[in-house]
Amino acid sequence: MALLYGVYTALWQLITAEGFPPKPGFEEKDVPDLSGKVYLVTGASTGIGYELAKILYSKNAKVYIAGRSEKNGADAVANIKEDYPKSDGGVEFLQLDLSDLTTLKPAADKLISQERRLDAVVHNAGVMAPPTSWRSAQGWDLQFGTNVLGPFVLQRHLQNILIETAKFAPKDSVRVVFLSSIGSHAAPAGGINYENIEAKGIPPLTSIPGLDTWLKYAQSKCANTMMAKGYAAKYNDTGIIAVAPNPGNLKTDLLRHSLLLRTLGWTFLHPPRFGGLTELYATLSPEIDQSKNGSVIIPWGRIGPMRSDVIENCESGGALKFWNWLEEHTEGF
Repeated sequence: MALLYGVYTALWQLITAEGFPPKPGFEEKDVPDLSGKVYLVTGASTGIGYELAKILYSKNAKVYIAGRSEKNGADAVANIKEDYPKSDGGVEFLQLDLSDLTTLKPAADKLISQERRLDAVVHNAGVMAPPTSWRSAQGWDLQFGTNVLGPFVLQRHLQNILIETAKFAPKDSVRVVFLSSIGSHAAPAGGINYENIEAKGIPPLTSIPGLDTWLKYAQSKCANTMMAKGYAAKYNDTGIIAVAPNPGNLKTDLLRHSLLLRTLGWTFLHPPRFGGLTELYATLSPEIDQSKNGSVIIPWGRIGPMRSDVIENCESGGALKFWNWLEEHTEGF
């Protein structure tokens, strides 16, 4: 019953507010000069992260594009600089692999050694619906390892510089963005199946052929919304705001493991720029203040809903419980 309810909720959101959103209310023209500010965007060599990085750089920010492929990162840096030759900002590639937790502290240390501030971290990178046999370097289901554990560990190593930045940056401007998805509505009851993740996310969440990888994606993306809620609860005295945007249904490389979506996507998928605008709203919009801390954001920049049972779980301490579970299960990295 919980599975049917989750799938129904995801489909309902797909055909209503999140699937066919109104025009963006916060775009490039609304972004002030960002000279002196520093941003980190993971997975920004392509797709919506690339779109966000372009906008930030065009407004004179220093942008770190984080990812696995040095070649793709170098190409993205070169293309962004070519597109905005008048920018006084900076753009640099930072190598890391979210599916290998050992790579994250060295990457964070490199950034910290070069910067005295960090205004926002956008945990944009992720994977969707790969073969269920694929594992992270530490043996986790690849989606949970990449979409959840990687961002969590990276965030932990960047936390101190964010806290220090919040002491002198404009109020409510320092942000942490955990990227969610419309798929989060199809997550297990309460958002997280602890029996599954205690076994490193490997056991199936369903016996229905072909559906398990999608349910694990949904769980990982609902985990991202709970991470934003947990962060807001744990660090509510730092001045840092955490949010979890669903960027929208978009034509990006995230679809590479789904032939069906690549084939039929023209009917309901949008250009990557719109997802970049959702992330832009999450990262910079002045509408987001402490009263919105921990919120879900929907396309193309609006405060949105969570499933009622997930809200109840979070408000009864479930989000902080999950955050503490992540701390325990990533100890040593």
